[in-house]
Amino acid sequence: MGFDLSRLRRAEWIVGASTVALLVFVFALPWYGALNGWRGLTHVRWLVLVTILAALALVYFQAARRAPAIPVTLSTILTVLGGLTVLALIYRVLIDPPAGTEKAGAYLGLVTALALAYGGYKSMRTEGIAAGDGPDAIETVALGSENGS
Repeated sequence: MGFDLSRLRRAEWIVGASTVALLVFVFALPWYGALNGWRGLTHVRWLVLVTILAALALVYFQAARRAPAIPVTLSTILTVLGGLTVLALIYRVLIDPPAGTEKAGAYLGLVTALALAYGGYKSMRTEGIAAGDGPDAIETVALGSENGS
């Protein structure tokens, strides 16, 4: 089980890039006044954290596994978690933000969560194995002679 970046498809690259960006936006940029996303999102932060962990797991297992079973399961889980995160952030950022204190970090976090959910969905829709991981030829074995003996 080797880690091979060539196994990552476009969808996993989207997931990986948006996960790194969301991590930066949650912890480094102000979302509400002087509060970053981690401090400003009191209840939603745990959903965001679980979504980030699922996204990192998807990228890791897609690059580390030849078989698609675990990455497909993780992309399904990530699609659901990403969708829930987007809905929670839409409510928290667009519908019910703290009174006039929202900053650019909140909007960037929402956009990257949307990209993460999209990447999870695309990863789920393009399941399969990398071309280099497929068998070159299937070995056949003769079971008996042609005369029936």
